[in-house]
Amino acid sequence: MKNEILKKDVISRGGSFIKGLNPFIRNYALWKATISNTSPVETRANLLLELVKISPIEINPYWTLAGEHLVGVGAFFADKPQQQFEALSKEINLETGYNEIQGAVEKFQINGRVLSGEPEKYPKGKYHGWDFSGTDKVYAAMGWMENHSIRDYAKLVRIGFGGIKKEIEAQAIKTDFLKAALSICDAGILLGKRYAEQARKLGLDEMAQMCERVPEHGATTLREAVQALWFGHILTCGEDGINANSLGRIDQILYPYYAEDNISREEALDLMEELTCKLYLNYDVQAITLGGVDADGKCAVNDLSYIILEATENMEIIRDLSVRINNDTPTEFIDKCSKMIIKGGGIPFIFNDDCFIKAMTDRGIKLEDARDYAPIGCVELTIPGKANPHAVSGWFNSTKCLELALFNGVDPSSNRQIGPQTGKLESFSSFEELYEAYSRQLDFFAEGMVYHCNQGELMQQKYGPLPCWSVLTDDCIKLGRDITDGGAIYNYHSICFMGAPDTADALFAVQKCLFEEKSISANELLTAMKENWLGHESLHKRLLNLPKYGNDIEELDQITNKVCNDFISLMDKQKSPLAGRYFVHLFTFRLNIPFGKAVGAMPDGRKAGVPLAYSLSAHQGRDQEGLTSMLKSLSKQPHSKAAGGSAAIIDIHPSLLTGKDNYKLLSSIIRSALKMGVGQLQWNVTSVEQLENAKIDPENHGNIPVRVAGYSQMFKFLDPELQDHIIARHKHIA
Repeated sequence: MKNEILKKDVISRGGSFIKGLNPFIRNYALWKATISNTSPVETRANLLLELVKISPIEINPYWTLAGEHLVGVGAFFADKPQQQFEALSKEINLETGYNEIQGAVEKFQINGRVLSGEPEKYPKGKYHGWDFSGTDKVYAAMGWMENHSIRDYAKLVRIGFGGIKKEIEAQAIKTDFLKAALSICDAGILLGKRYAEQARKLGLDEMAQMCERVPEHGATTLREAVQALWFGHILTCGEDGINANSLGRIDQILYPYYAEDNISREEALDLMEELTCKLYLNYDVQAITLGGVDADGKCAVNDLSYIILEATENMEIIRDLSVRINNDTPTEFIDKCSKMIIKGGGIPFIFNDDCFIKAMTDRGIKLEDARDYAPIGCVELTIPGKANPHAVSGWFNSTKCLELALFNGVDPSSNRQIGPQTGKLESFSSFEELYEAYSRQLDFFAEGMVYHCNQGELMQQKYGPLPCWSVLTDDCIKLGRDITDGGAIYNYHSICFMGAPDTADALFAVQKCLFEEKSISANELLTAMKENWLGHESLHKRLLNLPKYGNDIEELDQITNKVCNDFISLMDKQKSPLAGRYFVHLFTFRLNIPFGKAVGAMPDGRKAGVPLAYSLSAHQGRDQEGLTSMLKSLSKQPHSKAAGGSAAIIDIHPSLLTGKDNYKLLSSIIRSALKMGVGQLQWNVTSVEQLENAKIDPENHGNIPVRVAGYSQMFKFLDPELQDHIIARHKHIA
């Protein structure tokens, strides 16, 4: 009953009270550092400490876990930013005004969005940043990354900020980062003390004692461990926002405290339900991970893994929950996951240990560390507490590169030369020549993307330290360096590769019709594409009816594999300024929609502006030969080389999973897919009819939880474009 009240509380307010520290306020720290004798890393740490001091402390009825997110967007950056900032200035004794800071932000060109000193061949601002509206969008690049992390919460729970502070004080050389790190520890300790004081005022003696202990000291009970974890998460989100700051493998972090505690299973379940509510947001990417293997490679599923699954199911609110599965994962655990998936919403989603541990170890991650991987937010992989993964540092549009290859580097929508001249289609005598032209476009734009990612990394190294993240990351304290300055054990960028299924379908069509059958001419094809098939309906129908990826057609699957493999091989050769590697996400998130708008009509019959395929799933509606065929096509892709993670959404019609033991069928499908080598799976169990009704009448039918694009959401909350994309995805009935 109590947790039902908590559930209603968080849903009524859309989740946590305040959504973290606004970038405008964060950028103040960078500006302040330039007019004072304080380094950027110290300034940013001191700002977080000040926010802990001034944030309102509220303990709401019925909650036994203390803590809400720090002041930020809601408090200081609404519709009157100058007045909001002036209020903040008085609170923390700032000495400047809104306009001066804005000027400084523009001067520094913060967050890698518009970088200076770009070579002429990478026109300034054209291909990078987060404006996806251009019709010539080949890639976006950041390099500067915040959030999208998993910190070493196990260490925080074990020794507390007090123990970490002793580590810092023991270092012989006192760097600016280590000075900042002490302020971070003070902030964490103060956060607990302030809640302890408030709890004591309310007569909540047990909560007060718990907050006095954690997060300053190590936890001794499961409840203390959960409280310390939550306080650490609050502080983390105070530094760089809630978006995809994830908790990692909490069954592994918390199990030792559960095993040694006198707490009953029912009490532990109640506590996990409360944590589920604490983590709720309308857009939920505060991910947790269960299962997998331990450092020795043995199955790590434990009693708490089941309890957390049950808590998630009981609360019936959307949670970002991943499970890692391998050959030794108990059938009971997979069955429990299957039962939850059948209820709808795609929760939990599945990761294949065999694929991703190999992908990481082949790229320099130690085996015992790779075995501890966890997904951030959606599907992006990291090593908790040991890595700066620069997740989704860049986005690359494969299909746009092929379009440019077909038109000799000219964007047909604008008639501008935006890529290198790689030859006219009519001059190619073989499919291999076309593929070589595509590869040259790929190389050119990949070079530009990496350049901008590296520029972003250099900008962040100078202006954007992350001391809170660094305090909870090895080996930042040992080296005395911030995570943005090479302090982490592992430093790499992860790039999202988009459009591989569409690119493969288009390449296959040209290979068959232009080079093998010679049933169309280059001029006929390009003219029809430029005119978006208007007046060319017969040709359009013929091209649409050609075989497509997702139907277990070997030739098409191998083209898709080559497209992915070639990009991975290209990224394997790249290096960042801090000697980091470039990993690949075979993942689009929801950017397959805006990046699809940048691509004109293609030889596979796709019309201009249509969304690209989601990640490694078939282009929406094209996987017509059944679920098994789709999974076979998916299994032939290089998941075990995608060290950043891979993704696919499989939509199943409810009629496929009927009957008392329906979960057993899904469990069998999941196990078979993983044995075939599929890396990651997300599932939707819904029908077109349900979704269309939900779109027409959201009030009565819109509460359908669906897997969207690496996260889940109620269908009624999605924008119409995204709703249409989900409706268009094929719903398998066999």
